[in-house]
Amino acid sequence: MALGGLALLAACGSTPIQPPVDSLTVARVMGRDVEVPPLLPESGNSVWPSEDAPRGTIGNPDARVRPGEPPTTRNQERRGSSSPPPMNDVYSGPPPGFQAPNLRPLNPAPAPLAPPPPRADGRVIPTPNGPVVTSTGGPGYATYTTPEGATGIAIPQGGTTTLLDGRGGVRQVPTPR
Repeated sequence: MALGGLALLAACGSTPIQPPVDSLTVARVMGRDVEVPPLLPESGNSVWPSEDAPRGTIGNPDARVRPGEPPTTRNQERRGSSSPPPMNDVYSGPPPGFQAPNLRPLNPAPAPLAPPPPRADGRVIPTPNGPVVTSTGGPGYATYTTPEGATGIAIPQGGTTTLLDGRGGVRQVPTPR
């Protein structure tokens, strides 16, 4: 395997790399005097584009937009935004016969809010073994945690709350008001 690698390496070294002898860089590296023509400006305007054709503006909206398109003469006497409008152009209301669309009011009167449902979390339920605190829940139940860290489910049933612990124990305690 190593012998094959050496043979391959020897084959690669047998072809010398020939520099491009007609290159300006090679000629300079080899120390030859090289005649380089100086950079001269080109004739005409080859850097900056020619001036654009007139474009439509607020003051002259009918100016041609594309090069080669003939300009229009309609409304050429329009004034720019700094000129006041003639007195006969002042807005005097909608035209005769105009019917406004039937739109709903922007700020309708708010509907009365129903009181929020009683919270199932954050309630303290006193028990003979110490208070338990409810945390999360859903409709008709809440989870609770005892001071020792045990957890369970609290189900309020009118005047009492049934506490189901994680070991299968069931207790009923008065529901706090």
